[in-house]
Amino acid sequence: MSESNLQPRVAFTAEELEQHRLSELADAADDREITIDELRDQVAPGSFGCQEALKLTSVFMDNVARHLCEHPAVLANHDWYRLASEAQTALFNLYQAIGDAHLNEEDPEPTTKS
Repeated sequence: MSESNLQPRVAFTAEELEQHRLSELADAADDREITIDELRDQVAPGSFGCQEALKLTSVFMDNVARHLCEHPAVLANHDWYRLASEAQTALFNLYQAIGDAHLNEEDPEPTTKS
């Protein structure tokens, strides 16, 4: 199957993605009955929350690599394998970004703008 036979991919604009992220962040803070800034402090690099995100990224990356990229149905289809590999690569890049910030305790994003 050629790439032209694939169904259109879901794509979001940078603005749509940022709007969704901020909405989810507000919901996560509301669920915990704290402010967004308090939530950011709880998950900042160097915190347990950041360590947890790093570990989850590692688990998901391993699952994609071992259970999707190596699945015979995915291996048998060029396009599926490429998409699964892209997911694994994206998770690897996320793992590296979180790990770098966590180990150096650098805040990858400043507190909310007023």
